[in-house]
Amino acid sequence: MTFDQLNHLCDEILQSDSDRSALLASFSDTELHDAYVDVFRQYGVELVIGAEEKSTWMCELLVIGSNQGPIFACAAAFQAILLEMSKRQMDPLVVAIGCQ
Repeated sequence: MTFDQLNHLCDEILQSDSDRSALLASFSDTELHDAYVDVFRQYGVELVIGAEEKSTWMCELLVIGSNQGPIFACAAAFQAILLEMSKRQMDPLVVAIGCQ
């Protein structure tokens, strides 16, 4: 998934009343798989950046106090991808380990 596609997806999520993304619906299963992997990795990177920049432990939980915008954008994109995968009856666990 390119940066432009990710931006488009985030804009679409913010502005859409539909529960289905037109961008993701236009992806082939292979492209959707690639988007899943890309966003999953980017989500992890954004969490690490946020934890590195400003985080604290509170009641045995790590509270990340930085990089909130990119973290929430990746979370929203990831949820949209999972929803599209669910509608196509694609198993994210199978996709995650590359056994499709």
